[in-house]
Amino acid sequence: MKPAHYLMNRCWLLAAVCWLTAALLRWGAAPAFEKLPADYVAETSYAATLRSRQTPSGPVEETQSIVRRRDQTLTGGEEHSIIQGDAHWLTKAGAVIFETLNIYGVDRRTRQNLAGYGNEERTGQYLFPPHVEKKTYGLWDPNYAGPSAVTFERVEQFHGVEVYVFNSVVNGLDESVGYAALPEVPEKYRALTYGHGRFWIEPVSGVVVDHEDNGVSYFVEPKTGAHVGEPLNQWTERFTPETIAAQLRLATTTRRKMLALELWLPLAFAAAGVLAAGRCLRRGGGR
Repeated sequence: MKPAHYLMNRCWLLAAVCWLTAALLRWGAAPAFEKLPADYVAETSYAATLRSRQTPSGPVEETQSIVRRRDQTLTGGEEHSIIQGDAHWLTKAGAVIFETLNIYGVDRRTRQNLAGYGNEERTGQYLFPPHVEKKTYGLWDPNYAGPSAVTFERVEQFHGVEVYVFNSVVNGLDESVGYAALPEVPEKYRALTYGHGRFWIEPVSGVVVDHEDNGVSYFVEPKTGAHVGEPLNQWTERFTPETIAAQLRLATTTRRKMLALELWLPLAFAAAGVLAAGRCLRRGGGR
């Protein structure tokens, strides 16, 4: 039979291992998991309705289209990623109305744009962070060629998942670079955009499960700032059903893993440590 002090030492060792495991899960594994993956790649599609023209006096073309955004990590480090982000709007005939293709430097923990890493000095979020807060965020991503303000509105249920709903506003944003495929932009006219949108975000994971947007862009005379002719583009867009389904799967899976690493597994190991310590104390009191 093993001596009592040997069993006591093993008992306390077990308790310590359980508590250490809980701490490593909560403050080691959980933050590491919540970083943006080093090989992050994502693609979302929107069903869009467009009323667009190539020049201020040109004919309007109305079309139903699929707008695609793609994000792909090119390289990075422990704390940042260099991401190529692009978005493409096409008419039914295949003519490019709007497109962006840029390089973004992104903080892997906060999802914020990092100064000095992308092809342009940007501010705000590239993606929404884990544990989204009920506040206003600045957002600068491939959907627009500049920053927008995104403000918390309410909590609601979306396909059985609790989400935070945010409203976005763009007011007179210069998107001439995005409209550069048009024959007179930016050589003759600038292009200014006014838009309103809405995001449905699973708050723990920070995953956008649905996004809709609508707005209008105008040809603008550079010297006077006056609108010229009819709008160059009027649009509405929203995630396709397939994108919504894929984003919901991603959000619920990510949420479960985050809560397991942050809460359930650390609590289980901490409780096991308490039980082991209690057993040690009972043994010690019985000598």
